[in-house]
Amino acid sequence: MKQSWLIVALINLLIATAMGALLRFAFVEEIAWIKYKNVLHAHSHVAMLGWIYMALYALLIHAFLSPHQQRSKAYPNLFWLTQFSVLGMLFSFPVQGYGPVSIAFSTLHIVLSYIFLGWFWVDMGKHATFSGRLVRTALVFMLVSTLGVWAMGPIMATSLRGSAFYYMAVQFYLHFQFNGWFLFAVLALFFKYMETREVLFAERQQKVFLGLLLVACVLTYALAVAWSQPLLSVFAINSLGVLCQFAALLAFVRMVWPQRQAILQQFGYLDGLMLRVAFYAFVLKIIIQTAVVFPFVAEAAYTIRNYVIGFIHLVLLGAVTGFLLSYIISHGLLPGRHRLFRLGLWSIGLGFALSEGILFLQGTLLWGAKGFLPYYYEGIFSVSALIPFGVALLLVGVFFDWKKA
Repeated sequence: MKQSWLIVALINLLIATAMGALLRFAFVEEIAWIKYKNVLHAHSHVAMLGWIYMALYALLIHAFLSPHQQRSKAYPNLFWLTQFSVLGMLFSFPVQGYGPVSIAFSTLHIVLSYIFLGWFWVDMGKHATFSGRLVRTALVFMLVSTLGVWAMGPIMATSLRGSAFYYMAVQFYLHFQFNGWFLFAVLALFFKYMETREVLFAERQQKVFLGLLLVACVLTYALAVAWSQPLLSVFAINSLGVLCQFAALLAFVRMVWPQRQAILQQFGYLDGLMLRVAFYAFVLKIIIQTAVVFPFVAEAAYTIRNYVIGFIHLVLLGAVTGFLLSYIISHGLLPGRHRLFRLGLWSIGLGFALSEGILFLQGTLLWGAKGFLPYYYEGIFSVSALIPFGVALLLVGVFFDWKKA
């Protein structure tokens, strides 16, 4: 794995978060030259496929493949071709939204992810460890999630375009990306790191945790269906799923808590701080989803946009990005000695925490029919701008560290 891969992934994160801040500024001042929905599509695709996918691509190769396999020319060539597809989406979505060019680049990315899956699965070998089972589960969910994308073609070509089936296909892709591919891949990296440091957990607890989380991931897709099919049976399936997920959380805490000192000894100050952010975001994600066992909470969860956006960012920025940054720092994959790097992490963390607080507070006010916070749009833009600012500081800090070396 090359450092340039992580730099590219962080540049994608900078672009995605900058677009996110721009979209929030559009509610403060009119920006006539942008098409909001098109830029939103670009923002989400670059964040998911440019930052998280590319970072996982690099880190999974680093963690699970031998040095000889990592030196293969195949993975670098595939990485840069995948980055080309990300750039294609970055420039085409703002112009045409979902159009021939953007769909072509999105399709290319999916095809390239299949190639990565095939190569990585074979090169990883048996790898009969808990982390190996987790990473295989993550890859299967990545494959499964794309079924939602392939279903969108026939749907859009028929009278079902714009129907509930279209949105269910979109949610199918997003659900199994977030709660399947991303989450299980992050857990695989965590447990692989613990295995290399000989911080071991009871095998039975591992099996219980994996089984519960796997069942929960499948069943909680029901919440994405509930908005179009608010049937009691759909809510019941989702309720069973979130209860399984809460049981998985209890199993996870029971497994790692006795080893917390041994775990934290593997991390320094900054990477340990980001690990805590990821852990508490993961816990909060499950607690929030557990609350939707009550139908009136579930209805608010999928109808109030502030809750939806806050939850998505809790998973992607808090749990996933928090852990990825922690892993990068703890393994020394990028130099993090410069004070600008440290300042960048604090800026990202502060921007994330404040924006989440404002989003959930505003969502609660809307739920209670209490209106808007004073200067809500100005406030949410200001704190959101801290995130791309922080990512920029990270990159500048890395550059200065390289310059000193």
